Amino acid sequence: MNRNENFFLEILRQSKGATAIYDTADIRIAFVNSAMFEIWGRDEEIIGQCFGEAFPEFTEQGFTEILKNVWITGETYEAKEYPANVTINKVTELKYFDFIYQAVLDEDGKTYAIIHTATDVSSRRHALEKVEEQDAILAFNDELEILTRTLSHDLKNPLSIAKMGAQYMQTKNTLTSAEKYKWTTVILDALTSIEQIIGHKIQLNQARILKYNNECVSLEKIIRSICLESQTLYNSNNCVFKIGQLKHLYGDEGILYQIFFNIISNAVKYSSKQKKPIVEINSSKQPGYIVYTIQDNGIGIPKNELESVFQQFHRASNTEGFPGTGIGLCVVKKIMIRLKGKITLSSSVDKGTIVELSFPEFAECGGDVELIEN
Repeated sequence: MNRNENFFLEILRQSKGATAIYDTADIRIAFVNSAMFEIWGRDEEIIGQCFGEAFPEFTEQGFTEILKNVWITGETYEAKEYPANVTINKVTELKYFDFIYQAVLDEDGKTYAIIHTATDVSSRRHALEKVEEQDAILAFNDELEILTRTLSHDLKNPLSIAKMGAQYMQTKNTLTSAEKYKWTTVILDALTSIEQIIGHKIQLNQARILKYNNECVSLEKIIRSICLESQTLYNSNNCVFKIGQLKHLYGDEGILYQIFFNIISNAVKYSSKQKKPIVEINSSKQPGYIVYTIQDNGIGIPKNELESVFQQFHRASNTEGFPGTGIGLCVVKKIMIRLKGKITLSSSVDKGTIVELSFPEFAECGGDVELIEN
């Protein structure tokens, strides 16, 4: 090795930038400076070894193949924020790197070395992800805060009605049966409205939760409970539930209840005026997702409104005569997005609606439940 080469290597050795040099087609490690040793978690014993032998874990991740391709083609390979599982002291950690595999060519254009430079950008990547997540959380919470304030404002009207009814009954010494029935009905209706508004506020608070008490949840009890509650809520005791295979999900039971209550209760509500209301509930495994399907034979949704029904306070144009505030689907979509899932609708007016709730596959925790038709 001549003086110039020694001088060049000494500069690289003292450089704070992580650098390694490979000098054969089988990617022999000829030089490594201290900064690269620190990234790799290795010492000088790897000098002279082939990269693939020294780092079998990197070979499994494709890095050896990339290096060999650079040697063969003479084309430099550059990557930004590239993920790599790095094992140091038997502990494997996912890190991100900016790196360059630069081919050094001779006069004939053939590769005689590869200079490898790298920078660990894991902290930067994680910080950026955290900022992006916090921005998304703030935007999400701001929007939900607006919804919550609006709902709280809506409490004033039913409270005033209930108060007026109670005051009227209190000031009257005697009441006819008709008057008593009229004002107790007014009060009860107002209390029902209050209950629904508070319920929606709870929905929003649940949708804000960022850390869930995750566990393996069997949905049999939850689904049956929601079906019975929905029958009572919308006076649809003749509704028939056809419930098939239900896969367990890994998640927060309260959040899952909120999702399924909104969808199933909608199915019951909007099919309640049919002669024979039918709600079908099934689940299946599809590429990347566990998909729950809820189908009804209700009034359906106009095709040009399938997207707008997810907007806050928006209700389909054919829902007149059905109670509701237009919040349920909005909240469900936001929760599903937060869970990295999705909700899709397909519908035909007067024929019914199909809702698909797609939970990411990692949400499955094994074990299926087979339910019989109600």
